[in-house]
Amino acid sequence: ATFVAPRGALSISAQHVAVPAVPSTAAPRAVGEHSSDPRVGLAVLLAGRYGWRATNGASAPRKRWSRCVAQAAKGSSVEDDPEALAKEAAKLREEVAVLEQEQEEARRKERQALFRILDTDSSGALDAKELQKGIKDVMGTDVDDATAERLVQALDLNGDGIIQPEELDFDAVQRLLKEFRKEMQSKEEAEKTAAYETTEEQMLRKEWEQFLASRPPRNEDTGLLTRVGSLAAYLLPLTDALRFGMFLFAAFPFIQPFLDLLVIPVLLINALPFGLGYLATFFVMQGLATNKELPALLRYNLRQAITLDIFLVLMSLSGGVFQAVANLAQTPIPLEIVGFSSTVIYLVVTLCCLYSIAVSLTGNLPKGLGVLSEVAEFQIFDTAPSDGKEDTSKFYDRLFKDKDEKK
Repeated sequence: ATFVAPRGALSISAQHVAVPAVPSTAAPRAVGEHSSDPRVGLAVLLAGRYGWRATNGASAPRKRWSRCVAQAAKGSSVEDDPEALAKEAAKLREEVAVLEQEQEEARRKERQALFRILDTDSSGALDAKELQKGIKDVMGTDVDDATAERLVQALDLNGDGIIQPEELDFDAVQRLLKEFRKEMQSKEEAEKTAAYETTEEQMLRKEWEQFLASRPPRNEDTGLLTRVGSLAAYLLPLTDALRFGMFLFAAFPFIQPFLDLLVIPVLLINALPFGLGYLATFFVMQGLATNKELPALLRYNLRQAITLDIFLVLMSLSGGVFQAVANLAQTPIPLEIVGFSSTVIYLVVTLCCLYSIAVSLTGNLPKGLGVLSEVAEFQIFDTAPSDGKEDTSKFYDRLFKDKDEKK
């Protein structure tokens, strides 16, 4: 169907305007009832503004198209008259080109008509307010001032800050509005996520402060008995490391007299057969290290000695695995490599123990062993020092944040 303007109406030939038909009795509907299709909105707007009426006849371009198809159908086959068929095809292409030109002209006139309706101040251009009202009238969509300004910026091709007739494109408006909505949804989701994370962080911080305030006071005794106990804690890793020092002892026999100092601890630990003495000593030290009532210096050294002994156990297991793999591959590990690696392990553990013993005898915490010292410091973090001098931030993630993420 097409729209035919009555006499005295807008001086635009609308017989080829390619817009959806509306009944001749249709009046402009309420804004809220408009279709989201801008062409339907345009049809209603034009019908209400200029009294255009719909006819049931087919448009002239469609008639010519049907005529061209009929003429081509009546033509002879390629075998009978290829020249005539070529002429018909050329004529059909010409008709199609004319049809496309007429459709483009119809769209241009449609835009001009719509533009004059939206240009309420007859300035020849649309500002943000006029575009905002036009979107409401044509598409039935409400947009705020900020969105209208963004639409003007997107449609303004020449950068003059307003929309010229050739720049008005409601298909582009529809596409831009969809993009703006997606951006708004993404922004809202990001804001909600940030707000949730902020609230969660605040709750964790509050729980952290409550934990710090609930810690009992630290036992800061550094008396002689505490220092001797701290020294004794390292007898476990020192005696356990002897098996790694055999190559060193064989190469330097003069070291043997110094090892006699460890004979008594070795005999005591081995009083129980099958390695049960080492196991019992390990668990006793573990229990003492977790006792909050014991002096912090003693607990610190117990934990550091236990960690050193665990290191020795892991090295022993690793050596066994490498040896087994080498035996399966029938490529024994050279004795030089075994001796060198064992000696390095023995020296590292022995030096760590001697350093810790020396510092502990002065009544201070031996904090110079990196990760080992950090593990030991974490052991006594469950009590609060009297002077309040401690770095609590490095344990926050381990105690609260990481625990919450695992949940």
